[in-house]
Parts: sequence; structure tokens; C-alpha cells
Amino acid sequence: MDSQRVKDDDDAIRAALTSLKTATGIPVTMYGTLLVDNRLQITQWIGLRTPALQNLIIDPGAGVGGRVVATRRAVGVSDYTRANVISHEHDRAIQDEGLHSIVAVPVIVQREIRGVLYVGVHSPVRLGDKVIEEVTATARTLEQDLAVNSALRRAEGGKSGAKAGRVMNGAEWEQVRSTHSKLRMLANRVEDETLRKELEQLCDQMVSPVRVKQSTKLSARELDVLSCVALGHTNVEAAEEMGIGAETVKSYLRSVMRKLGAHTRYEAVNAARRIGALP
Repeated sequence: MDSQRVKDDDDAIRAALTSLKTATGIPVTMYGTLLVDNRLQITQWIGLRTPALQNLIIDPGAGVGGRVVATRRAVGVSDYTRANVISHEHDRAIQDEGLHSIVAVPVIVQREIRGVLYVGVHSPVRLGDKVIEEVTATARTLEQDLAVNSALRRAEGGKSGAKAGRVMNGAEWEQVRSTHSKLRMLANRVEDETLRKELEQLCDQMVSPVRVKQSTKLSARELDVLSCVALGHTNVEAAEEMGIGAETVKSYLRSVMRKLGAHTRYEAVNAARRIGALP
């Protein structure tokens, strides 16, 4: 595997694990990389107390991670060794580490599973819906970062004799996202139609390097609302920014969430990023 690809993707994965641990307070975060033979390997981790799970190879369909890969869906268990929804080939390793509750979510890029994002605790407590939502949202953001890395590598590979570029780190990419959202808000306030269209074209150019074929079409207004949400605005703040009513903002959000199959505002933003509608 290309060393630059490993470095870039490893940086994105490490940032995701760190962000997830900070956001949830969950002591253990891990990432399992899908190998060419459809097995998983735990390649990155934060908070493990023992080496029992470090670099562990997980066979297809085995345990939580194997079930995630098989079903392409999130899996959570509150008592790993007693859970009846998974197989138990790796109970010994889990017991040696002392983990009880585990949630795992697939990381999918261009319809292919790239890996599995895990969180776990060393006590028999149920991880609630908010934790599952946070893990899912982090996985969606990681998917976008990995897709960006792939797109940039492809672009660099097509430049004959060109010097390899540097993939932006997480903070730099967040700055791009923030700038995109603010630019859309600025365009929304411009009365001159020609200038407004030029600003909107600039917004599109910020997305186009990582744009994938969209099966879901979002309107300009829906993208404006999502851009506000991406900046952390409430419905009222978004309404003030866009010069429309709060109920209209809610209506746009409901439409976006329905189109993207999202259940929360945060999921909608990440789903839009996933299809290349937002950077």
C-alpha cells in the first residue's frame, strides 16, 4: 500500500478517534481496517489498557466488527460476552481487555467498506442513542476525509512530473468548510443576481474536487440552510441570516433530512458532505 496514502488516511483516522473520545467521553476508541481478504484488523486505538486487542485480526462475520462488515450497519452490545446477536470467537481478547459495552459503525467510501469505527467502555453500562449518533456522525465525517484523500491522490497521480502535494490536515479542512458556509451566506445577501451567481459558482468550485455523482438533488435554499447548520446556527439564527422565517427553515430542514435519510441536523450535514454537496 502506498506510504503516502497510509500516512494521510492514518492521520484522518487518528483525528476521528481523538475527536470521538473528546465528544463522548468514552474511554476506548478504535479503528479496524478492512483487509483485502475481507478480514478486519484493529490498526489504531486510544484508551486500551492491554495489548489484547491491538492489531487483532477479525475473521469475516466474527464478533461485533465482523457483523458490521457483513450487515453494513451499526452494531451495539451492552454485554459483549453474553450478547446473542454476535458470534464469540474473540471473547478471550475482549475479557483480557475488560471491555463490556461496544458500539461499532461501518466507514463506507464510494459504497465500499473501508473499515469499522468502534467505541467501548470497561463497565457493564448501555451506551445510549446519543453516543451511537455521535459515533455515526464521526464515521460519516471520516468517510468524507478519506474520500478527499483519495480524490487528491488521484489528482496528483494525473499530474505527470508534478511534485506531490500535501493533504490538508483536519483543522485546515474545517477552515475550508467554514469558509464555504460563510460564502454561501454572503451570496444569500447579495441583491445583484450576476454577482450572486458568481459567488455560488465559487461555492461549487470548493466542493467539485471531491464531488461524487449525486443521486439526491438538493436545492440552493436547502444547501443554504445546511450551510447555516454546519456553522452551528440554530433555526432562529439561520432564519435571521437568510432573511426568512424560522418555520421556513424547519421546512427546508425536514425536506433535506427526508431526501438524505437523516434523523438529525448533524446527520444531514454529514450526509450532504458525503455526497459532495458540502465540503
